[in-house]
Amino acid sequence: MHRVKNQVGLTAIGLILILIPVGLAVYIVLRVAPVYIEALSVGDAINSLKKELDVKEKSRDEIYTMIKKRLEVNNISSVEKDDVKIQKTVNDVTVTIDYEARVPLFSNIALAFTFHKSAVMR
Repeated sequence: MHRVKNQVGLTAIGLILILIPVGLAVYIVLRVAPVYIEALSVGDAINSLKKELDVKEKSRDEIYTMIKKRLEVNNISSVEKDDVKIQKTVNDVTVTIDYEARVPLFSNIALAFTFHKSAVMR
């Protein structure tokens, strides 16, 4: 009988059991990352309105058109017209975008993310 006291290593089954959760985590990160990048772009799009000098004088439809153009340039399709709220007061204009993005993972399993972006133009 041969005894091996110092066997060290990883079997093929052990390697597979480690790679499955790691691969699943990497897959989820790769599917979710574009949604967060898109959310950052939405925030940048409405924050860029602060640089416009005549936002207070524009109507809600004109402001929405400006936002829509910025979103189209960044290829953002998750934001609908109903998601954009524009409030005008005497001193400022507040633009709020509340939207939901869904990421399909597998056949009927998806992740849903809700985002709230807001900017005040004074």
